[in-house]
Amino acid sequence: MADTGATDHVGGRRTWNPRTTDALTARLRRAGQRVTPQRLVILEALEQGHHLSADEIFARVEVRMPAVTRSTVYRTLEAFRDAGFVSETDLGHGVRKFELLGEARHHHLVCHGCADILDLDDAVVQPLRDLIAIQYGFTAGIEHLALFGYCAACRPDHD
Repeated sequence: MADTGATDHVGGRRTWNPRTTDALTARLRRAGQRVTPQRLVILEALEQGHHLSADEIFARVEVRMPAVTRSTVYRTLEAFRDAGFVSETDLGHGVRKFELLGEARHHHLVCHGCADILDLDDAVVQPLRDLIAIQYGFTAGIEHLALFGYCAACRPDHD
């Protein structure tokens, strides 16, 4: 059976870290999710702060567990999304990207010019949630928002 210890980055390479595996296992259990070696390896392939396509995640998983199929990765990512472990966002170009979510919500500003992605604090988005609730009586689940426009460097070209 493949190693299911989660990894940390050390010197540009990934190394096994059983404490991270314990944290991932506990997180799955708290959400009522089954803990399987496949789920741990898929969850481990994700990285907070990095947006990866399902194919990129599959490539990482395949190295650790060659028997895991692409469809297993896709189904698991959808289950993780539904459980709130990962976000699924189209950051442009029509490709869904997945990101491991931490405890705090965050959002993104995506530049059409240079494709840079800036983090946007949830405190900026909270007033929008509040206004939607007041004006429409609607509770908006804005968990991971991507706004498209132009960064400061590219904006002069598009004013």
